[in-house]
Amino acid sequence: MDYVQAAIIGILRGITEWLPVSSSGQAMLTVMNTFGITPEEAHSYTILIQMGALLALFYRFRYDFGKILMNLLTLRWGEEESFLFYSTLFTAAVGLPLYRAFGGFSDSSTPEIINGLIGAALIATGLMMRAPLERVERGIRRGKEDVTVIDAIIAGVAQGAALIPGISRSGVTIGALLFLGVDRRKAVRMSFLMAIFAITGALFIEGESVAQPVPLSLTAVLSSFAVSLLMMEVILRLAEKLDFSRFCMLFGAVALIAAVMGVLL
Repeated sequence: MDYVQAAIIGILRGITEWLPVSSSGQAMLTVMNTFGITPEEAHSYTILIQMGALLALFYRFRYDFGKILMNLLTLRWGEEESFLFYSTLFTAAVGLPLYRAFGGFSDSSTPEIINGLIGAALIATGLMMRAPLERVERGIRRGKEDVTVIDAIIAGVAQGAALIPGISRSGVTIGALLFLGVDRRKAVRMSFLMAIFAITGALFIEGESVAQPVPLSLTAVLSSFAVSLLMMEVILRLAEKLDFSRFCMLFGAVALIAAVMGVLL
């Protein structure tokens, strides 16, 4: 992989990290199919690039996160502190077993199999998002401004499942919160804050296993950081209008077709 390829992957990850279209799935598909990288290398490399997204999160929410972290450490928990604690706890409980299972599976799988699984997961994510979005759009549910411990647990379970590439982290967490009746803008904000602990945990687990040259990794991380900052602002401003469920299903269909063609050809 050269510097241009590393920058392209970082930009792709920076764009898709905040869209409900599975950034890890899209990045894995790109590096496997375009650059000829093995599924094992692709899985590890896409985890590493999340460092750019994490740095962007810390910068964008530096004041909010500093306040939340201080409240957590001093046990002065409010609504957001409780939400983040329980959602992170259940993310780890669900995500770690799935993460280890997928890591072992990807080591012995072909790109065609991974393509097919990512495609199926993307379609499933799109379908899961449609129901809550339609309920909100039709006025069946009114968006609530407060989040509860139950909301946190369900969102945490959803985020844990999203450690499997192809399942959109932002898609399933926002979708779960919308289904529970949380206001769209609030759901997007909480999904972003949840990502800080989830990405940090993934980097802690996977980071040391990535054997890419430091300059290439830095190029990808910095490009991801710059694009992530821009994308977060766009998503927060357009939170009331976004519906990417159809994009999930479209990308999933393309991935499935690519997997079938790879097997047949």
